[in-house]
Amino acid sequence: MALRTIALTLFVLLLSTAAFAESYTQLDTDAVKKLHSTEDARFVDARNPNAFNGWAMQGEKNSGHITGATNLAASWVTQDLPRTAEVTKAKNLSSAQNIVVYGYTLEEATTVADWLVEQEIPATRIAVYKDGFSAWSQAGLPIERLPHYDRIVPAQWVQKRIAEKNVLVVEASWGEGKVYNQNHIPTAVHLNTDLLESEDRKWNYLPAKEVRANLMALGITADTPVVLYGEAGIDAARAAVAMLWVGVKDVRILNGGLHAWKEAGFKVDRTAVDPKPVTDFGAATPNLNLIIGMKDAKRMLNDDNAELVSIRTWAEYIGETTGYSYIKPKGRIKGAMWGHAGKDSYNMDDFRNPDNTMRDYHEIAAFWKEWNITPEKEVAFYCGTGWRASEALLYAQAMGFTKAHLYDDGWHVWSMNPANPTASGTPAK
Repeated sequence: MALRTIALTLFVLLLSTAAFAESYTQLDTDAVKKLHSTEDARFVDARNPNAFNGWAMQGEKNSGHITGATNLAASWVTQDLPRTAEVTKAKNLSSAQNIVVYGYTLEEATTVADWLVEQEIPATRIAVYKDGFSAWSQAGLPIERLPHYDRIVPAQWVQKRIAEKNVLVVEASWGEGKVYNQNHIPTAVHLNTDLLESEDRKWNYLPAKEVRANLMALGITADTPVVLYGEAGIDAARAAVAMLWVGVKDVRILNGGLHAWKEAGFKVDRTAVDPKPVTDFGAATPNLNLIIGMKDAKRMLNDDNAELVSIRTWAEYIGETTGYSYIKPKGRIKGAMWGHAGKDSYNMDDFRNPDNTMRDYHEIAAFWKEWNITPEKEVAFYCGTGWRASEALLYAQAMGFTKAHLYDDGWHVWSMNPANPTASGTPAK
């Protein structure tokens, strides 16, 4: 209580002595540093998610975000993106007595401060950091970042690598590429996900040898730097996991997909790019442990230091629906934790910002922790047939999970055998 009282007093004092903008108090670096040390102010990062994750979008030496901050980008507000109010509400900022908003610029911070007032948070609780993140970074003050942020890349990075002719951009989606043929990133080739999996295998991956051969037909070797994006995002993740599994060494995801590319002001193309097949995959070290089967899934269910994680809707998890027209049994693998997903079996909104970039990883970590899903454990993600679980797996890896797998069989294969233990209803955690 004493620390909280000191913090509240300090905040009021700063409000009374700082120079006022039109609506908000402007705090300098010293003032923000004092507030940060009390740990009683909520910090809101108004920059784009790539900067928040750790990319030096303005060339700052120390990249990332102020320790403890949450990401609420000014771009979501100015673009009037759907779900921005929903995402804001989930951050529980209305309960904070002191809120400090910062960005690269004062304009970014003020835009988000205005948005928070529109969400009925009193302006008297909000201050803006006038010096901005660059000043905080230059001062060597506490910063944190997504542990492996470089696996989730911004459009600017992709554009630079294309110009350097040092990346193969791949648009992954099911079918012949309807969206790809309408507009795609220049130089990108289309990957039909049927090259990775098949219906007769219950939508499990093809054998690794076949996947490699199909990747070689697209010009991909073990040493090809690849950036993926897709129509839905989960398609790109599905392809990325397959590539990592068979030994492609440098595989990344475009954060926010084609939308992010367009918002960065880059041009799109309508002319299909013909792949340049190769005949030698090269020296690869397949990551065979990345994907597990039923035997390992059952082993993990009986291991206190392991969790099998369902990346499905709550309605799927508790057995109200299967989520798929071709999957009839309802329920979940008995003993599996709920890892969240989205509103339906093709949606990952729980993991996405309004612009479809990766959600603030602190929030993902928080809802996973509620279900005992933590980085020190061995974890295996599954869904119906592996697409949603692939995206969760990539985020877990970026967050520093070192013992993470994809259980590719998923609910589809597990539920086919009545002898496999299943459950429904709301479980006791």
